[in-house]
Parts: sequence; structure tokens; C-alpha cells
Amino acid sequence: MFDKETGFMRAKTLDGQFKQDFSAERWGTDYAEGSAWQSSFATYHNFKGLIKAHGGAEAFNAKLTELCNQHPHYEVGGYAFEIHEMSEMAAVDFGQVALSNQPSFHLPYLFNYVGKPASTQVLVKQLMTRLFHTGWDGYPGDEDNGSMSGWYLFSSLGFYPVCPGSGEYVIGIPLFDRATIHLANGKTLMITTEGNQPHANFVSAIHLNQLCHDRLFFTHDELMAGANIQFTLGVVPTERQYNEQQTPFSMRVPH
Repeated sequence: MFDKETGFMRAKTLDGQFKQDFSAERWGTDYAEGSAWQSSFATYHNFKGLIKAHGGAEAFNAKLTELCNQHPHYEVGGYAFEIHEMSEMAAVDFGQVALSNQPSFHLPYLFNYVGKPASTQVLVKQLMTRLFHTGWDGYPGDEDNGSMSGWYLFSSLGFYPVCPGSGEYVIGIPLFDRATIHLANGKTLMITTEGNQPHANFVSAIHLNQLCHDRLFFTHDELMAGANIQFTLGVVPTERQYNEQQTPFSMRVPH
């Protein structure tokens, strides 16, 4: 249950009270392979509802920023000893964004839901370029049925399916100058990137089939129809504002 006082999902006792002696860094017991930090943002179908619970977009953005800027500290908690997911989070060293494990895969993309794509873009690019390589430790964590590869492949194309079944892919930042995907229906998806430099951490513009694309997501139908997506990257972020219709899917809109 969401606790407004702490801003975390917390367990309750049988009489409906939040459990005492709470620590947001404590793993296990009430949380699987993580702590309250990794487990409090998993409302994949209803992020706007979570934003409202936090008190609005500004407060939610502040919580996400705090998530990223935390030290990767942990308490072994209910596990009673250090499991490898704890060690990997500390080694990854991206705050409490433990990309080494599945519960954190969607976290970098959540800034888009409050119209702050620049934070998503720089975070995703740094995760891709610093945590994945061809060395012996080229993955930041275990593969688990292709999930780590799936995160990297989607993210490197410039988008990620935060909420499967919604028909939307939340936009991040592409890694390659050019990518061609031959779709099962015979169509082709072409993705090109201008200004693709190591220090270009932000998306300045997106064109879909030569038309300006101002939404923070692509739809499944747009991609499967065969499309030409052109990203333009920049060194500093734009100051663009986004309305409710330009942010990704959620079942609930805050009032």
C-alpha cells in the first residue's frame, strides 16, 4: 500500500496499520529482490494514479530524482545475507536504479510521465554506454530469460515497452546511427540518428515519416505499419513543455 508520509509502498499489519521500523533500503521480507526504492514504482498500468498519490508531477519528479541520486546502499533485511542482486546494484552505482535486476528496468523511463524526457534520455544513455560492453562483465546483471538483452535492444533503438499490452513504447534515446528492423508482416522500420556523439545525451527533435513527432511515445500500430524514424540529438536539453495527451499511457489522469 502507498504511504503518503514516506512516499513508498509499504506492508501493513493484519489490523491495517503500516509496519513499524521501516527502512527504505531494507531488502527482503515485504519486498522481492529489492527494497522499497525498487518496489514503489511498479504501477505499470496506472502511473498517473501514482503521480497523484505523490501529490502531483512536481513531487513525483522529485521522488524519481531522489531515487537516482541516492547512494546504492542496502540492508540485507529478510535475506539475512548479501545476495548477488545487492552486490550488483552496488557495482552498477546508479543510485537506487538497480538496472542489474528486472524490477528497475522501467525506472529510467518514468520521467516521461511527468513531461521530463531529458532526465530519461541522459539516464538511459549513460546506462547503455557504461554498463554494457564486450568484456567479461559486459552485462550489469543476470540475463533471466532474455530480459536484460530485451532492455538493451529496445533502449538502443530509442524506445521501451514500459507497459506491455498498452500498445505504446516510451521514447528514450537511440544508441546507433542507423538501425533497420525487418518486421514479420513484411514491413520495414528504419531508425536513423543525427548528431550521435558520446556527449550528445539529449533528443532535440524526432520526425516520424518526415513529420514532427511531439509525443513521448510511439504506438505499436505506427511501428508495425513500417516507419522511418529520425532522431536528432543535442548536447543540452530542450525546454519543451508537454501536455497530458503527449505523455505515455495510464489508466488514470490526475485532477
